[in-house]
Amino acid sequence: MFKTRIHIYGLPKDISDLREIEVELNDGAGMNEVVSAMREKIPALEGSVILEGENRLAEYYKFNINGHFYFDGMEFELNEGDRIALLMPMPGG
Repeated sequence: MFKTRIHIYGLPKDISDLREIEVELNDGAGMNEVVSAMREKIPALEGSVILEGENRLAEYYKFNINGHFYFDGMEFELNEGDRIALLMPMPGG
């Protein structure tokens, strides 16, 4: 297990009023485990950013991990030291 910070941007930041959270994850944690940890730390995201009762991101939300984007349904394996951010693409750049 390791502790990591998830940086939060856009609407998730506005909803939670947090810029980052610290979570504890297992080595090789994937999408479900990361979303589950976020649901536990920030229940206010459920229903808008996190699908109600599921460990899945709502449409349009994504994680950026070490510069690579991952939408719901895409898998990854986190390791200690990886940088992770939750964000929503904004139209108009």
